[in-house]
Amino acid sequence: MVSRIRQDAGVKTKNQPTTVEYQKLEEAFLQGDESEAAEIFAEMMRKSVRLGLLSALEEEVTSLCGPRYRRDPESLCHRAGSEKGSAYINGAKEELIRPRVRHEEEGEVELALYKAARSQRNLFAEVVSAVSEGMSTRGVNRHTKGAVSKSAASRMWVEKSMEQLEFLRSRPLSDHDLMAIQTDGVAAGKNMIVLAIGIDLEGQKHALDFEIGSSESKAVVEALITRLAKRGIKEQAHRRLLVIRDGSAAIAGAVRSHWPDALQQECLVHQERNVLDKLRKRDRAEGIGLFKALRESQGRKAGEEAFEELVDFVSERNAAAALALGEREEALLCVHRLDVPSTLNGTLTNTNIIENMIRNWRSATGNVKLWQEKETMVPRWTASGMLWAESGFRKVRGYRDLGMLKTALASSPPSSLRSSSELEASEKKTSSKRNNR
Repeated sequence: MVSRIRQDAGVKTKNQPTTVEYQKLEEAFLQGDESEAAEIFAEMMRKSVRLGLLSALEEEVTSLCGPRYRRDPESLCHRAGSEKGSAYINGAKEELIRPRVRHEEEGEVELALYKAARSQRNLFAEVVSAVSEGMSTRGVNRHTKGAVSKSAASRMWVEKSMEQLEFLRSRPLSDHDLMAIQTDGVAAGKNMIVLAIGIDLEGQKHALDFEIGSSESKAVVEALITRLAKRGIKEQAHRRLLVIRDGSAAIAGAVRSHWPDALQQECLVHQERNVLDKLRKRDRAEGIGLFKALRESQGRKAGEEAFEELVDFVSERNAAAALALGEREEALLCVHRLDVPSTLNGTLTNTNIIENMIRNWRSATGNVKLWQEKETMVPRWTASGMLWAESGFRKVRGYRDLGMLKTALASSPPSSLRSSSELEASEKKTSSKRNNR
């Protein structure tokens, strides 16, 4: 039967995997030549898929016309020989000889299976995956050996990325028990994109949303927070929210406006870079050690001692830098003052998580040379990049101790519930430390 199918469809015996090929594959594996073995295996798979397609086409023809030489007398269809055709197999376009069927009244019958096999939609998943990984649409054309044109690849990507944009912004966020949110910005052409990532109680990271503007302004960040609130992220009455950010005053101001009781942790890594740039090269090694001691210190007391030692060191070498560092004490020691295990410091005292996502996003969009600002290009690429990065997310370091963070956030009284005398005492204490330095 198979031999007849191959003859009817114009397929030569060499299109089927042979015993010789199986022997070559075995020899390649035994000799340790994995590259040759992979090529032989890929060719065998291609031939198997091709043979399966031709066999399925013959079955469809039989269902329409009846068995060969035993035509169905009730059918108006009959076999009409064969002709050259093409199909998309294993990511490439292949020529083949396909069977034909004619209807006595309606003429040529389009075989449903052949119509599906010659559709470029068969390569849709492969094309959008390649583009999301950073391959250009011209690269897709070369990769598929001309099976998919540059314009066709572009249309596929637009369709898929629009789906991803709708998915990212339509899924509810209220189901996540978020402990912390990280925010940061990335430039795309003349646009500035502010991104947000959430960390839940189980240590899972979630790509939340983004907002596009001309700069990382307070208005852009407020628009992002407003959208997050509509999707289910709100301040809870029994627990404060931890927001981890860089030194941006716009982000800090927007968070205070919309989440007044949220705790804000400023990135220690950003601050370390800023301070080291203001020190002499011979002093930077010691400065790095002091910042490391601060990051690794556990609890309020140890954190404040490490911070004071760092400020004293900087003040002897650059008074202005020490003054600026001291003014950021509350934001830089936010996590330390929660008295949580130091195993969480690597996650909660910096913006490394969201910066890693931005780094992956830049890698995926490296081939974009011109951002079309008036179209949906920027939001589509941003959503696709965030979801692509999210697919590789793993749990944060120290996730087993996040329960202690939850307790600390619940026991830390919101600023709105603190008495005026407590707030005044806290401000006086901070002011006194600055003056002493």
